[in-house]
Amino acid sequence: MMEFLTIQNVTKTFGHFVALDHINFSVNKKEFVCLLGPSGCGKTTLLRIIAGLEEPNIGSKIFLEGKEITTAPPSKRNFGIVFQSYALFPNLNAYQNIAYGLKNKKLPKKEIDERVREALSLIHLEHIKDRYPAQLSGGQQQRIALARALALSPSFLLLDEPLSALDAKVRLNLRMEIRKLQEKLGITTIMVTHDQEEALTMADKIVVMNNAQIEQIGTPQEIYEYPKTPFVADFIGTVNMLSKEGASMAIRPEQIQIAEVQSEHGIQTVVKDLEFRGAFYRLFLQLNEKVPYQTPDNLLVVDIPVQLVRKLHIQKGSILFAEMPQSHLVTYV
Repeated sequence: MMEFLTIQNVTKTFGHFVALDHINFSVNKKEFVCLLGPSGCGKTTLLRIIAGLEEPNIGSKIFLEGKEITTAPPSKRNFGIVFQSYALFPNLNAYQNIAYGLKNKKLPKKEIDERVREALSLIHLEHIKDRYPAQLSGGQQQRIALARALALSPSFLLLDEPLSALDAKVRLNLRMEIRKLQEKLGITTIMVTHDQEEALTMADKIVVMNNAQIEQIGTPQEIYEYPKTPFVADFIGTVNMLSKEGASMAIRPEQIQIAEVQSEHGIQTVVKDLEFRGAFYRLFLQLNEKVPYQTPDNLLVVDIPVQLVRKLHIQKGSILFAEMPQSHLVTYV
């Protein structure tokens, strides 16, 4: 794939505070990349630097399609941006909000109308073009904000936690819509989020950040199944952190195998608690003091299908044998 955006040695300090510490990664054309990490890790600062809204320290370099844009103003970067807060003009209706940036470009009236109608069609909101922001739901407002960005025909799209202000069901639907729209238009997109599920379901590539640095870059599957650091393992989904003979290891709850009888590598446990999660049960297994593995709270978290719980008649106090396949154990030195 063709490299579209290149971030080289990007550093940003505010006085003595280091917001970004030598960040390096690239984004391919038509790729959907998520900058994922906890609050304060530097992801929004990085997005603002890519947009030209913040200046990086000397030595930092940003290239767009091979051309350096490190010091270029936002107006020369040809991006569309959507914020968490929607940022719609309350005194303008949906049509006028989308048209606002096009009017500033002094485009012909006919072209503005065509672009606005096309943008409304893309987000399936042609019927609310005359409504004002106060008359729209949160999801509709965010779609109008997205349409406003897309109407400008940008080279790439920047999304700054665009779904975090919405309720769960709207967020779920809108993330699917955004991803389908991005694929349909083939627009290179970078999205900031602290929501692991959002990143796993939407991104082609995830950049996991922590304490101003990149912890890992990879596909959602790589990040989830082969976390390179204990932080990534713990931050992305649920994980069991184990220690054995001084080594630290991680394994996901669904990767642990459960049986009623002991196998060669099975370890004896007792069901301390279990939670019904719809499609599966989450078991909390008490480890025997004699087992070779230790966990911080002496518990092992295991996810197993509902059918298996019923088949084995699992309940509190049941004795089960847990086996952790070596192929799924990730070891950290």
